[in-house]
Amino acid sequence: QMPITSASMFWLDTLLDCNLDRSLSLPYDRHRLSNEHRSGRGTSISFDFGQDLSFDFLNYALTNNIEPQQLALAAYYMFLFKLTNGERDICIGMNTHTRYKDELKSIIGLYENLIPLRYQLDHHGSFHELVEYVQEMATNCMKYSYFPLQHILAQHSDCSKPTFLDISFDFITIEKKIMIGDSELCSIPLSFTMNEDEDVSKFDFILTIQYDLNINQFSCIINASLDLFHQETINKISQQFHSILYDLFTSVNDIMKNKSLYEMSIMLSNERLLIQS
Repeated sequence: QMPITSASMFWLDTLLDCNLDRSLSLPYDRHRLSNEHRSGRGTSISFDFGQDLSFDFLNYALTNNIEPQQLALAAYYMFLFKLTNGERDICIGMNTHTRYKDELKSIIGLYENLIPLRYQLDHHGSFHELVEYVQEMATNCMKYSYFPLQHILAQHSDCSKPTFLDISFDFITIEKKIMIGDSELCSIPLSFTMNEDEDVSKFDFILTIQYDLNINQFSCIINASLDLFHQETINKISQQFHSILYDLFTSVNDIMKNKSLYEMSIMLSNERLLIQS
């Protein structure tokens, strides 16, 4: 089989019976009307993993022989499962940035390609099991990532608006040191920072993980549309994601990682204290 034929069959099988028109049930503050255009107004919030969480995250990846990108994607899927109150069939978009096969570059080009990543969740499974599934799924999807998105969508002519394009994941590796003369620009911890009302919203919701190889640390950036979310909602979502990362990767034992996914919680510590009191 030619590579294009193999890719076509792979994507057709991957998205079989997937409702690409269905929006994920994120905690929206309002919904966009069918005839309403995207304003482009968005908000961006970021936080740094810090040295300890970065070390624990990377240690988990190395111990389990998984790429940091795939581990971050697994954590994102688990988070979306909790954030949507238990949706099991989750399809999101991901930018691949580079083509998988060098020999196809002359045919297809070097431009970025957004691909669908579909995850059908077993809510009784553990995070360990989720990681293994996502590793296999992401590896297969990257293998056929050269297949253009418009061709993938053409296989689903009944899909009027592929909503998976609006919720996305990205992973960026920072490899090179930036020099100005004899001076080197250094990364500094992001802590929690946010910018309101910026024209950043090409998606409704996109989570980006940055891996800075120069300092061996990770950071997270969430961009969201102010058409759909209030600033306070995105602030809380970022805190919830930071909290679940901490619970998953800094635990001294494997209790959290071996819990079934439906037993895990994204409740913030102050909310837990409020309930207990």
